[in-house]
Amino acid sequence: AEDGDYLSSEDEYDASSSAFEEMMECDGLPPLKMKALPGKLSLKSINDKTKQIGEGSVVSFQIAATHDMGDQLANGGNVRIRFRYRGPSPNPATEIWRKREVGLRIVRVKGPRISSLTFRSDLSWGSCYSELCRSLAQQKLQWEATPKWESSRIPHRSGRSSDHDTRAPMIPPRVARVAADGETPVDDSLLYRVGMDPGVHVCGDEVVVLMAVANETNSTIILSNRKGLVGGFEGSPMPTVRVSSGVSVKIPVVIPRIERIDAENGVMDIAAELIARTALQWVTEATDGDDDNANKRRRQGRVRIPSRCLREIIDEHKSFASRICKSPLSVKVDLSEAGQAGGDVQLSPGGSLVVNVEASVQSWVPKEVVPRLNVILEFCCARKDSANNALSEQDQGQVAFIWCGQLRRAVGAEEEMKHRARVAFLRPGVFVVSACAKISFAGSTTEETWWAPIAKSVTVEKKEKR
Repeated sequence: AEDGDYLSSEDEYDASSSAFEEMMECDGLPPLKMKALPGKLSLKSINDKTKQIGEGSVVSFQIAATHDMGDQLANGGNVRIRFRYRGPSPNPATEIWRKREVGLRIVRVKGPRISSLTFRSDLSWGSCYSELCRSLAQQKLQWEATPKWESSRIPHRSGRSSDHDTRAPMIPPRVARVAADGETPVDDSLLYRVGMDPGVHVCGDEVVVLMAVANETNSTIILSNRKGLVGGFEGSPMPTVRVSSGVSVKIPVVIPRIERIDAENGVMDIAAELIARTALQWVTEATDGDDDNANKRRRQGRVRIPSRCLREIIDEHKSFASRICKSPLSVKVDLSEAGQAGGDVQLSPGGSLVVNVEASVQSWVPKEVVPRLNVILEFCCARKDSANNALSEQDQGQVAFIWCGQLRRAVGAEEEMKHRARVAFLRPGVFVVSACAKISFAGSTTEETWWAPIAKSVTVEKKEKR
């Protein structure tokens, strides 16, 4: 067929654009990558003198270079492109061999870059992370300051003489035996690193990141994302972001947590996934005052996290996986009371509610790890926006709520992880109620804390008498 004579039947512009995207999508690019774009080059009609100059006889190429290409190439930015041709000449009896070389000097220029990523659990919508963390820290201080019963006052536990021993029953005997048997510790890779990283997280399906982008070009740039939004939240999306020259902006980005197992049941490459999910496109903005705007070519490119730098951070800080990957537990909190159940409620001072929490181990956690995990379920309550709202003199120093029942419960990860307690509200105000699961590896004092993704809101106000 005649169409088979063409090396490519795609439009040259579309081919150029798709080639650029293909090269820039790959993670771990070589320092320099080139792709030939033959356009509508035809080997049969390449010597046809009836055609216009360049028609059907032009081949172009496109180069993609990494941000540190100059450091990786031995000769810096000197590149030699060689074109070779072997084919028929205007004389059918003669075959032509041709070779052409083009020397290029690739000059390094400054462009936009992602300068930092900051994980912000306090921006997780509905978790009330900040208020609950402050209240949880106060609970810990009160719990540690509470005098413990001495072993001499408990006759049937006379063999235990230390404070650590008096708290030993909080660890399930079955889990404690596994730690005492001296079995070989499990691998601390991505799948097996559970309960080993001290930190406080929200076990939702998404994580909020503040991504700092610095524009080091001489022009204003427009950031975009062909896969969706650049950043923002559900109520205030940011489809594009304009960044002036010499300015660094912090963009809130909501990223789905990364699975720890890929589609082939292997360990997920979290560095490649994070790079792909945060990559942005940029293009220079045309200047309104320029008369030659139409003739000027606008610079464009992609900005993303350097792969080598990110992998070094992940290798050095093992807790990075807990910040960006799926949580090991799911935690659900519910409020219930006689005659009502479910979400946010309103009460009068003196009213109370039953708080229920249920946790379960996620399916990706290896089965051999589950018996070695200790889990503590702990309830928490706090005034909403307690850091910003000043209390009245009457409310200062007053107990706003009290818990009735066991505030903390230690369970094994293989057991049914459920707990309930009652909270009574004594003062008016808006409160948030939630629960967290503290995971620790058997025999370790390190705790990994995971909050429920949504905290419940309780409004306490006095009802007007009629």
